[in-house]
Amino acid sequence: MKTLRIVGILGALLANACEKGAPATAEEGAPVGAAAAPKGLAVTVDGTGYHPSTITAPRGRPARLSFTRTSDEGCGQQLVFPSLNIRKDLPLNQTVTVDLTMPASGSIAFTCGMDMWRGSVVAK
Repeated sequence: MKTLRIVGILGALLANACEKGAPATAEEGAPVGAAAAPKGLAVTVDGTGYHPSTITAPRGRPARLSFTRTSDEGCGQQLVFPSLNIRKDLPLNQTVTVDLTMPASGSIAFTCGMDMWRGSVVAK
């Protein structure tokens, strides 16, 4: 019974915060329920490459990259993370996600399938 009452109170507080436009947060400013959730980073792939081509993500933490190919021109049909042995097709106008854990320092490179376009995720 106590658990239901606590859940009800938390729900009311969160609903009130959302109605006022305030973000629902937990300890240390993290969104409620997202303590272990990776941070989402969006990358657009068009006829000229990756936008942005350099991304920063918190070191030592999970990161979720979302790639959306918006053009049929160029060589963006495949995405490769050579050091992670990841290769994914990028269908036109569909978002493809890649989950990874950032290193303590340095970066993780990604390329197109032909290694002509390059980008990186830099640990900050």
